[in-house]
Amino acid sequence: MKKARQGLFVALGMMAAMQCLAADIRFSSASDFVTMTLKLKQADDLNQHAVMLEVTLSPDASRRIAEVSREEMNKPLRLFINGVLVSTPTVKSEINGPGINIPVPREVASSLIPTLLEPSAP
Repeated sequence: MKKARQGLFVALGMMAAMQCLAADIRFSSASDFVTMTLKLKQADDLNQHAVMLEVTLSPDASRRIAEVSREEMNKPLRLFINGVLVSTPTVKSEINGPGINIPVPREVASSLIPTLLEPSAP
């Protein structure tokens, strides 16, 4: 009986830990972004350690981010663009597109920007 209880506690602990794991949203700039604008500097920018990627999402990408953000409220969300982990914000509200602004830490931008410049697939 003692082993059964330990197994139950382990299983419950694993379930609780799994709920704390971050959800993933993965974007491809070639297929998920209709437009992209990169702001490297802005006079009134409070976050000098990031550049701002402004995108217009495709209808499918907009639907995906809304669905994931709705389901993962108050949980971390790992945001990948072209395979690069850009950020892990905590979801505070449903994210509705199509236009979204993505702060990209400058140390991540050096890896991300070259992938944004690759030609789109036809």
